[in-house]
Amino acid sequence: MSAARHRGMAQARGFALLELAVAAVVFSLVAGVLLNRLVPYVGESEYVAAKQLIGSLRTGLAVRSARAVSQGGQGALLAVAQESPMNWLADRPKNYLGEYYSPNESELRKGNWYFDKANSTLVYLSASSKSFSAETPKFLRFKVELLRVPNPVNPEIRSEVTEGLDLVEIDSQPAAEVMN
Repeated sequence: MSAARHRGMAQARGFALLELAVAAVVFSLVAGVLLNRLVPYVGESEYVAAKQLIGSLRTGLAVRSARAVSQGGQGALLAVAQESPMNWLADRPKNYLGEYYSPNESELRKGNWYFDKANSTLVYLSASSKSFSAETPKFLRFKVELLRVPNPVNPEIRSEVTEGLDLVEIDSQPAAEVMN
């Protein structure tokens, strides 16, 4: 067999090492560009899921506060304001870590919720390395607040107020970042 014929058979069998390396580099570049384009969407979907859970918690709060008002008035409402909002759900989300007293957030797993009993705050720690997206913070914090609205039905009796609870978003920066 001649050397030229042998080279022709070797080339027909597969890629040269250089061709394989070039193909791997091109594939890596295309995959990198694609992944870079998907990162904002991952953060945004995480933010939407968190907001959806907050919507469910607000519905649970409405039911829980109505029950508290009918059974015990203002004292019962204040007690509900101190509870973990996750207690109002039939099933807690799988990414709920539980209740803590002033935890070190850097030690908790990202992409999870927890309830800070020290200040009655529900916190979501973003799984994204920086934040959900460019427009949203790294942490979401919610607190139950007591609402007092003057009773508009009878203007002569100004001392009567309608009371209720609302789950509101508060400052979303962790304490360590606020101090810096």
